[in-house]
Amino acid sequence: MSNLPANVQDLDVNQLAALMAGPSQEQAKSEQTNNLFPLLRINHQEEDDDGNELKKGLFFIQGEDIPVVYAKEVNFRALGDFMQYLHYDSEQQGVVNRTVITMTGDYKAESIDEKGTQRCGRPVGKDFHALPDAEKKRYTGITCFRYLYGIVSYTGTTATGEEVEVPPTPCLFRVKGASFLNFTKEVIDPCNSQGIPFTNVNSTLFIERKKNGGVTYFTSHFTPDFKDTVELSLEDGEVMKHIVTLTQGVNAEVRRKYDESIRATVTDSKEAELVDIVAEG
Repeated sequence: MSNLPANVQDLDVNQLAALMAGPSQEQAKSEQTNNLFPLLRINHQEEDDDGNELKKGLFFIQGEDIPVVYAKEVNFRALGDFMQYLHYDSEQQGVVNRTVITMTGDYKAESIDEKGTQRCGRPVGKDFHALPDAEKKRYTGITCFRYLYGIVSYTGTTATGEEVEVPPTPCLFRVKGASFLNFTKEVIDPCNSQGIPFTNVNSTLFIERKKNGGVTYFTSHFTPDFKDTVELSLEDGEVMKHIVTLTQGVNAEVRRKYDESIRATVTDSKEAELVDIVAEG
């Protein structure tokens, strides 16, 4: 991400806050990548590995040495807002392409990917959504994820019913599809109208169950608490530095593979031209 500084350690909390908040309102007008952070997820399973019955549509944190605790709603405060395209191949059962991670709302950023294209080959949003359904199937498996890094805490229960208090924990909450814009509409826009950085606002994060024909799905929503805003702490600053460092590492690797793909394409093109010249001669 070209708009990230080279030395994150030199930034203070206020500089990090401005960076993690992404483009200003005026500027906005004119599973494989970040799993080093615990993931805040929505449960879609009917039972766990031990056969305990689970309820779908509950939050839980997935991470190393973190107990699995479920809750209907959680307290969440975002510290960073990014996006990335991933291409998941169901046959290979893995991610086969990915773009650089960019700040959500940075419309000037190029979403270059590891194979030398943009957005893993998918058309830009408005063009993609205007395509006929049959044409959209060409891009099955290519998804734009929104990465909300932040601090989560809640009271929940384990699969066996034990009540557990989950302390403030840094995490990554990934959203897509019908949930993609909800953070903008429910948190960022109200924050902008009140002149408050979203990094200073706690929200209740909850799930809405929806049904489309025979398909049940869940969307995430935010209820911000503007009556009890917080100031960024030194601990928040350390989390922000870690987020930026992770993002820089991912983007450096994607750019390296992008450059390799471009060079390979140019080489193949020149070789094809040479074959044509020899054949004509």
